[in-house]
Amino acid sequence: MSSVPVLCALFALHGVAGATTMQKLIGSRLGVFRYHGADVVLNGAGTSRQYLVYARDRKWCGVTGGCTLFILTKSGNDWRVLSRMTLVHLPVRILPHLSQGWQDLAVSYSGTLPDGRPALVTSRMRFDGAQYPSNPSVPPAEPIAHPGGRIVLATDNPIQTSVSH
Repeated sequence: MSSVPVLCALFALHGVAGATTMQKLIGSRLGVFRYHGADVVLNGAGTSRQYLVYARDRKWCGVTGGCTLFILTKSGNDWRVLSRMTLVHLPVRILPHLSQGWQDLAVSYSGTLPDGRPALVTSRMRFDGAQYPSNPSVPPAEPIAHPGGRIVLATDNPIQTSVSH
């Protein structure tokens, strides 16, 4: 992916240049112009940072309202897309349980209850050693009734905007 070096360089500046650099990066390299973002640590050892980007553009959202969640991870001075999840509804939670040394996530999607009624269903997303699952509605994602954990992205977080240049 040719955008990865630029993605890496711009994210490396994030701590110095701030939100403007992050906004430009997200717009020009991910093609996301409206989003919720969160700087987090998912690596249980705390040896790397991650940045969650919950896209709010029509391009990244389905008819059910679920949108794409990008999980970016810092590796040395570089950043890369670790995972991309589709169908995600807010909130996004970090769970206290670790899988392969990384925090599990809880995300919701538009599903159905056992009686067939539509509802938001929450799934546990476990890190497999390389990435998180891409779809919360199918295995290896696991339904979870009472997720708990810490909410890191929610509908009341401000929507951020980015630019393509």
